Amino acid sequence: MLNQKTFEQQHKQTWAELDECLTALEATRLFRKRKTDSAHHLPTLYANLCQHHAIALSRGYSHTLVDTLHAQINRAHHQLYRYQGNWLARTMRFIGGGFAAAVRKEAKLFGIACLLFFGTALVAGSFAAYSEDIAELILGGRTKFNIEQMYEPNTFDIRPANMEDASSFYMFGFYIANNIGIDFRVFASGIVFGIGSVFFLLLNGVSIGAAAGHLSAIGYVDTFWGFVAGHSAPELLALCISGTAGLMLGRALISPGQQSRALALLRNAQAAVPLVLGAGLMTLVAAFIEAYWSPLEFALPIKVAVGLLIWVVFGAYLLFAGRAK
Repeated sequence: MLNQKTFEQQHKQTWAELDECLTALEATRLFRKRKTDSAHHLPTLYANLCQHHAIALSRGYSHTLVDTLHAQINRAHHQLYRYQGNWLARTMRFIGGGFAAAVRKEAKLFGIACLLFFGTALVAGSFAAYSEDIAELILGGRTKFNIEQMYEPNTFDIRPANMEDASSFYMFGFYIANNIGIDFRVFASGIVFGIGSVFFLLLNGVSIGAAAGHLSAIGYVDTFWGFVAGHSAPELLALCISGTAGLMLGRALISPGQQSRALALLRNAQAAVPLVLGAGLMTLVAAFIEAYWSPLEFALPIKVAVGLLIWVVFGAYLLFAGRAK
């Protein structure tokens, strides 16, 4: 094992290069100069420094050396993440493909989430369409009555009670708050070994599927499908993506691998953040469509055609956006 003096002699050139690099980068900010070429060398120097710091700690080298290396790590960390671009550029990269790539990276869990939600919705919808008694059993008498009143063709008004005079902008905010709340519950409940996310995916699948099946069976096709067709793609896909993020938390606790559960949970939570943010943006789009397009009175074929087009757009985005050339 190298003694401290030999260790310092061996790596002092690397530390000097890093200090020179950081000084140059800090000067660009102080004097508002253009970004220098030093930024390109920083990631490698930063990785080496972290390794040297870990070695110094494990070998019990002096506190002075350890503290000096740690201070340099803090400087390097600040500069490294400062040069990832401004917030607008990062946002555009995220929307342009980073989000879709993050979803594809968890394709198996996303597939499971979609199966849990859409599979349950299909089964519940089939049973509810077959029998009104089953629909009432699934939905409950009050909920069944309320949705019938909402979508009744002669008095159709999707706005909840006491909100009949609400503007489209107010409903836009209402849909955002309501749907993001649902998405967050689906995600956050995954901390209970994924069971919570599974439960909420199934619960939403049952309730949405049963409502769709029952309203279709009693002839409210134009009002129901005409209203939900436009915003269904971003809203339901966001729900499944939130479920995927929740299942990632459960996976970390059930199968942490060679790392501790706490570390696995931390890493999976960090990887889940892009999914949650992207789901929030999709919910925002869904709320806008639901508030401004869905209530408009167009023929059902037009509403369904627009809805299918939106499904194709979002499906293509998740499949192809952000792929390397």
